[in-house]
Amino acid sequence: MGEEKSVNNYDIVYIGDSSNSNDDHSNSDPTNYFRNISLSYFAAEPFEMLTKHNRFKELCLENDNPEENYIEGILQYFVHKEKRKGLYHLRQASIGEYTNGTYLYGLLLLALEHYPKGKKYLGKLQWKENLSTSDHCWKRV
Repeated sequence: MGEEKSVNNYDIVYIGDSSNSNDDHSNSDPTNYFRNISLSYFAAEPFEMLTKHNRFKELCLENDNPEENYIEGILQYFVHKEKRKGLYHLRQASIGEYTNGTYLYGLLLLALEHYPKGKKYLGKLQWKENLSTSDHCWKRV
């Protein structure tokens, strides 16, 4: 994990071109930070978030991070067997426009025989026009 970004260093914000950066983080807004931080590492390994980074997870959830809602949805639905909580978090991920959350939420709704609602969420992905979106999401799931 040599050069990977540390999940414990909350002051570092990686946004685009750093040529204008003056390394002054005194005005950093934690709400904005935890809402927008990328959690792709944890989305691929959701169990890591459950076992090793619980406080970080809580901060991201408190600030409506859509990727964290996706991770929490997976953990609640599949690990803890809390289907209602899992669906809630997956819906929050979808509302936050996290594509994988929309895809999984739509699939689960279809599997639970909520066809119109599931179709509506899957329709948001425009998968009929762009099949690569659903292929990409399926690989992630």
